[in-house]
This record gives sequence, C-alpha cells and structure tokens, in this order.
Amino acid sequence: MPAEQDKIATLRQAAAAKREAAIARAEAGIRTLAKTGQPVTFRAVAAAGGVSVDFLYRHPGLRARIERLRGHQPAPAANAPPGNPGASSVVAALTARLTELRRELAETKAQLAAAHGELLALRRHPGNAAPGG
Repeated sequence: MPAEQDKIATLRQAAAAKREAAIARAEAGIRTLAKTGQPVTFRAVAAAGGVSVDFLYRHPGLRARIERLRGHQPAPAANAPPGNPGASSVVAALTARLTELRRELAETKAQLAAAHGELLALRRHPGNAAPGG
C-alpha cells in the first residue's frame, strides 16, 4: 500500500505543477494582451497563453481578472472600420440620449428628496399640514 500512496502523491504533485504552469501561461497571456492594447477576452487569453477557454472559466481568479479587464477595453465603435460612417452618428445619438436620461434621473432624484423632506416635516408636525395640498 505505501507504494500505491507514493504513486498517488506523485501524480497529485504532477497535476498541481501542470495546473500552476497553465495558470502562469494564462497570466502571461493576459499581461501580453494588456500591454499591446489588444482586447482581453477569454478566447484571446486562451490563444495567447496556450490554455483552453474551459480552463479559464474553471479558475475563478483568472475568470474574474479577464472579466474585469474585458470591461476596461476601449469601445469598439471608437475603432470602427472606415467603411461604416454611420457608426459614429449612432454613437453620438446614443451618447446624447444617455446624457438626457442622466439629467432626467438627477431631476427625479431631487424631486424625490424634496418629497421625502415634506413627508418628514408632516410626520413631525402633522397639525401644520395645509388643507388641499
């Protein structure tokens, strides 16, 4: 039995070393992509690091790092191919709409805060409420 245990321990060590080497290759791939300004995606990291996409998804640390870096990539519309001139107008329209919605949200939040203040005042001094609103 001790020989069997030694074989199992050796196999576990080999598997751990193989896993650590794959993690190191994946991290090197992430660094390479980030340095060169290329998009950090699961497929790109897998190709750059010589690991499988499944391997990246199964390792929470690598997965979280790729997802975080993937969110920091420049917008694809900014690098739109010259053959698509309408893309910049779409981006401009959406940006304008987003700005308008943010302004509306800020106004709504201010109105809500004012209403909360009025409710608080009414709760503290219920007899001072003006009839009819």
